[in-house]
Amino acid sequence: MESSLVIELLIGALRMAAIFAGPILLTVLVVGIVLGALQSATQINEPSVAFVPKLVAVMLVVAITGGTTLGMFVDYVREMILRIPAAVG
Repeated sequence: MESSLVIELLIGALRMAAIFAGPILLTVLVVGIVLGALQSATQINEPSVAFVPKLVAVMLVVAITGGTTLGMFVDYVREMILRIPAAVG
C-alpha cells in the first residue's frame, strides 16, 4: 500500500470524525460556558444543574444533525469498501 493512499485515508477518517464530533463538542462547549457563567453569578455549585442541560442540548443536536451525519457516514463507508480492491492490489 502506498504512503499517499494511507495519508489520504487517514485525512478522510479524521475529516469524518470532525464532522461527527464537531457539532456535539461545540454545543457542549457553548452550553458549558453559559451554565458556568450562570452558576458563578448565582453561586449554585450543583453538578446536576450543569449536566442535565448539556444532556438535553446534545440530544437535540443529535436529533437535528443525526440523519445528515449518518448519510455521510454511510457514503464514506461505501466509498472505503469500494476502494479495498485498489488498496490491496
